[in-house]
Amino acid sequence: MTAFVFSQILAGLTLVTGMAAFQFRERKHILRGWGLAALLAAAHFYVLGSIEASMLVAVTATRFLVSSFTTDSRLMYLFLALSVGGFALTYASPVSFLALTATLIGTYGSFHGSEKAVRYTMMATEVLWAVHNLIGLLRHRKASESAL
Repeated sequence: MTAFVFSQILAGLTLVTGMAAFQFRERKHILRGWGLAALLAAAHFYVLGSIEASMLVAVTATRFLVSSFTTDSRLMYLFLALSVGGFALTYASPVSFLALTATLIGTYGSFHGSEKAVRYTMMATEVLWAVHNLIGLLRHRKASESAL
C-alpha cells in the first residue's frame, strides 16, 4: 500500500468520524468526536508530507478535547497563539493560509458555549479545509504527471 492510498484511508475515516460527531446532541460529545476526527486528519496530512497542516490539525485535536471541558477564553487565546506559532514554524506554501484560517475560525467556535455556534463555525472551517484538500489533490496529480 502506498503512502497516498494510506492517507486516503485516513481521510475517509476522518470524514466518517466527523459526520458521526455532527449527529451528537451535546456540545461536549460533538467536540470529542471532532477531536478524534482531527487526530485522524493530522495523521493523514503527516503521511502526505504536509507538516504545516498536520501541525495545525494536531493542535486542533487538542483544542477540541480541551474545549469539550471548558469555554474559558484564556484557553481560546492560548490555542489561537499555538496555531499561529505552529503555522509560522512550519509554513510551506500560500495554500497553508487556508488551513490557518480554518483553524482560527474553528478555535473561536470551539470555545463558544452555544452548540449551534459550534456547529456553524465548524461548517465554515470544513469548507476551507475542503478547498485546501482539493488544491493539495490537484498539486499531487500535477506532480505525478510531471514525474512521468
